[in-house]
Amino acid sequence: LGAFDVIEEYTVAELRDLVYREIMELFEGDRVAADLWLSSPIKVLGDRTPASFMATKTGVQKIRNLLRKWEEGTVS
Repeated sequence: LGAFDVIEEYTVAELRDLVYREIMELFEGDRVAADLWLSSPIKVLGDRTPASFMATKTGVQKIRNLLRKWEEGTVS
């Protein structure tokens, strides 16, 4: 891995942590419910699990956008 790859991975890890905290807030600290949501297929994600998007910056951003829409009530 080059220096860019290490920075990229660190950034993805940071984003993953941030999104997990946001999910925990959404589920009011219920880790079981948050983990269940992460591992459940979601229709708006093409029946993929949110966890399957957490390996890339683009994927993590997609989950963050979904969380925002959910909080706003535009996605069920």
